[in-house]
Amino acid sequence: PAPAGKGGGKKSGASGADISGYLGQITGAIQSKFYDADLYKGRTCDLRIKLAPDGLLIDVKAEGGDPALCQAAIAAAKQAKIPKPPSTDVYEQFKNAPLVFKPQ
Repeated sequence: PAPAGKGGGKKSGASGADISGYLGQITGAIQSKFYDADLYKGRTCDLRIKLAPDGLLIDVKAEGGDPALCQAAIAAAKQAKIPKPPSTDVYEQFKNAPLVFKPQ
């Protein structure tokens, strides 16, 4: 059997820390282009983002949540400068990923 603590049965080679760290970078990039956070306090939008390997946003769409917030979040996402994923494994997690957007 494989030694304990190796891989933990996950198929992906990306660690949870890498994934949540990169998710934070994506969310931060979108937040930085989102100017009316106060208008949407307490609301959320479920986005689906498709990224290229270099972090370029290929597509973003709303899958649920507050319609007005979703429109604003999509506009912000399209202007955001999303950094390149730190690894191919992390990219695999985000090439077509759900993202819950909550204005901060």
